Amino acid sequence: MPTGRSRLWIVALVGIPILVNAVALLPELTSGALNLNDDAFHYLFVQRAADAISNGQNPLDFWIPQQGLGFPQFLYYQNLPHLAVVGLHAVLAGTVDLFTTFNLVRYLLLVGFPLIVFWSMRRMGFSIVAAAIGAAASSLLAGDHRYGLEYDSYVYRGFGMYTQLWGMCLSFITLACVWRVVQRGTGYLPAILASAALGVSHLIYAYMMAITLGVLCLVFLRRGAILTTLTRLGILGVIVIAVTAEMWLPFLSSYKYLAASPYQEASKYDSFGAPAILGWLTSGDLVDHGRLPVLTSLLGLGLIVSIIRRSRLTTFLLAGFSVWLVLYFGRPTLGPLADLMPLHDGLLFHRFVGEVEIFAIMLMGVGGAALWRAISRVRLPRLSSGFRPAVAFAVILLLLSPAVVERIDFYKWNTIWMDQTADAYRSDTDLQTIVATLDQQPPGGRTYAGLRTGWGARMTLGQAKVTDALTFAAIPTVSPPYAGPSINSDLFWNFRDDDPGQFDVMDVRYVIAPAGLNAPPFYTPMLKTGKYTLYRVQTTGAAVYVAIVARQQVPTQNALFFAALDWLKGPDPDARRFIRWDYATPAGPPTTSAGCPDGGKTVFEYETSGAVHLVVECSAAATLAIKVTYHPNWRVQVDGKPVETFMVSPSYVGIDLPAGKHTVDATYEATPAKTPLFVMGVGVLGLAALLRRRLDWLPRRFAPSSSPQGPMASRRRRFR
Repeated sequence: MPTGRSRLWIVALVGIPILVNAVALLPELTSGALNLNDDAFHYLFVQRAADAISNGQNPLDFWIPQQGLGFPQFLYYQNLPHLAVVGLHAVLAGTVDLFTTFNLVRYLLLVGFPLIVFWSMRRMGFSIVAAAIGAAASSLLAGDHRYGLEYDSYVYRGFGMYTQLWGMCLSFITLACVWRVVQRGTGYLPAILASAALGVSHLIYAYMMAITLGVLCLVFLRRGAILTTLTRLGILGVIVIAVTAEMWLPFLSSYKYLAASPYQEASKYDSFGAPAILGWLTSGDLVDHGRLPVLTSLLGLGLIVSIIRRSRLTTFLLAGFSVWLVLYFGRPTLGPLADLMPLHDGLLFHRFVGEVEIFAIMLMGVGGAALWRAISRVRLPRLSSGFRPAVAFAVILLLLSPAVVERIDFYKWNTIWMDQTADAYRSDTDLQTIVATLDQQPPGGRTYAGLRTGWGARMTLGQAKVTDALTFAAIPTVSPPYAGPSINSDLFWNFRDDDPGQFDVMDVRYVIAPAGLNAPPFYTPMLKTGKYTLYRVQTTGAAVYVAIVARQQVPTQNALFFAALDWLKGPDPDARRFIRWDYATPAGPPTTSAGCPDGGKTVFEYETSGAVHLVVECSAAATLAIKVTYHPNWRVQVDGKPVETFMVSPSYVGIDLPAGKHTVDATYEATPAKTPLFVMGVGVLGLAALLRRRLDWLPRRFAPSSSPQGPMASRRRRFR
């Protein structure tokens, strides 16, 4: 047991990285720089969730029109991290603006992560030294932007993976709480809360945790305890499945409408193979990219110590690290075995690096603790035993110093990027004038500010682009997607900004371009500033009468995308010739229609965030294409009566209209099961809270004595 003086050194060991992070990452909270990575759409989701609540919409499932020609993001995507920001903003009663609240949550999680690791490792039975060194190492990983736990994944200069930040923290908490349940049969309520929170915060990390808990179950399976272990995990699993049903059940029921981009690097779906990953591990590049392999040395020592010191905890570490390392190898190594994993078609194997690093952090703690003990036992002349922990602290701190220095340098450039962008945005009064002008336009239509090549790349705001400013301002755009959840998103890469038909089919009514651009003649100037020109483009509006020239069955999303892309590149969009798709359904009877003879007209149009209201007129029966991404949750009424919807090119909502003048009201409605499932989950959670003592008591009646027995007992106690 560490002495009081030793504890002070241990506290300092945890506190130094936390202090470094708190200072170095403070600009993440204070700079106010608009986001240029995934945090851009995460903040957009926060904004839309706040709007949904204020507008009386279901905050668990609503339409987000700003990206991908519209998409119901919260139907498919983990939403607790975004709703937590909205909730905290409400608690603060508006004294802190929504954007600062969002950054505050990010900052607290980044700074507090080592404390979470320390608490979790202690709860699992690690020694205080092992927990402290694991915590100190946890925020010092450097992995060459491989989407792991390293802070490159979360900060401004990195990827802005806000929900993974929650998944990272909750994974440690969940593992620690479930460990206590399996080991002692107590603490069900914290384990249920942590597991459920993980499930609605990050689906991939919840998926990985489910496999990790399977490894944990195998480690605890032994003669006389099989029934106990299975009972404990079974009770926990059933309750968590019920609590999180509002997330996973609607997701699985309409999974085919969530895009899997064909443009993603193959390595994201397949991973990198054993030779590359083992090369990174042995060279130190996996967790010590671009610096001395200091954390890798602690990891290697931890592996050796875990092999020598046999206990249930070290067995779990070795088994978990090995399993996830093999799974991280991915398809190049696993081959057909990868197809045995649930949801393997859209599984991002490269993200498994996160679970490898969770076990690596704990192994670093074990290795560091062994080094600490070895140093503390060395008898140095003229040095009393009370000062040995100070020497051990100094050695560990010296060992970690290259990682700390490298992280400080990384964050220095992170701050420079933020300052450049914040200054550029604040000083760009021309852009602010453009955005204010767009805000004053009638609702409807989308804005285009170029692609990432060509003239769009010239409109920069420090490290960001004008398109990032539009996302920050929640303006619907046709722009390169940060991520492409909508099945229409990846069509944007092929948008032709010199073709008026492209603008019409995607209802792009506004263009922001550099001043002096040789614009096509159909761009009509609205506002000219020193840096930019805002143009208006004439379109047919939010809906258009179209001819259906074919009805085609597309069995997969990949087939749908490339069929829609071929259609978009051809002459049919300009001629208003559309295709009716039978997507992942049996082929219907051949269907064609001539369209409206005179083109038809829109008499009235009004758009809101999740609805399109129209009055349209045509002299003949024809198909009307509403220019929002198709989803079965769109409900359309014509003259007050519901009508059938179907998918038309590219992936829009289509309806058949009789001749004449009609009122059309299209509204996105939340999945009916969402609210009942959420209420059920809250009820199950409340019941578990009321019965928490009985939950702890039930499996323990089958449990054998938990006291260590046999020749290994003293060795286990020394390790812990």
